Parts: sequence; structure tokens; C-alpha cells
Amino acid sequence: SMLSAKYTCRMKIGELAKALGRLGGRARARRLSSVHRKKIASLGGQARARAHHASRRVAENFRYANAAGDLAGSSRRVTRLKTFTGRLPGIYE
Repeated sequence: SMLSAKYTCRMKIGELAKALGRLGGRARARRLSSVHRKKIASLGGQARARAHHASRRVAENFRYANAAGDLAGSSRRVTRLKTFTGRLPGIYE
């Protein structure tokens, strides 16, 4: 059934959509078996764990890149190859 304008102007459209969405979600949950609900919840938990693990890996990769950059040091200019004892610039980067 359609709601009249006098009822929709009091409630914001977003709030109405949330309320209807909640009703639909609860109705769906009542239809599903407990085994299926547990499976859905488990999949959600696994997805959150994968996202958390991926963000940790990204942070670790940035820390590794920073440490590798610190170990590389700055390159030095070569004036004479016979007297140069350090790493040759441009070869190891």
C-alpha cells in the first residue's frame, strides 16, 4: 500500500528505508535455518579476518620497504675506481 504524503514528510526517507530494510532482514532470518544462519555469520567473520590480515600484511610490507631503504643508504659519487671502496651507485638499486 502507498503511504500518503502527510506520513512520509514526518519521517525522513532514509529512516523509512532503514526501517523497511530491518523488517526484510528479520523476515529473511526467520526463514533461514539455524545452520544456514551460522554459515552466513561464519563467512562474514572469515571475510573480516581476511581484511584484517591483509591490512597487517600491507603495513608489514611498508615497514620492510622503509627498512630496506634505510639499509641501502645514500649513493656516493665515484671519482676514481681504483680508490673507491664502497658500493657502486646505480648497480644495486
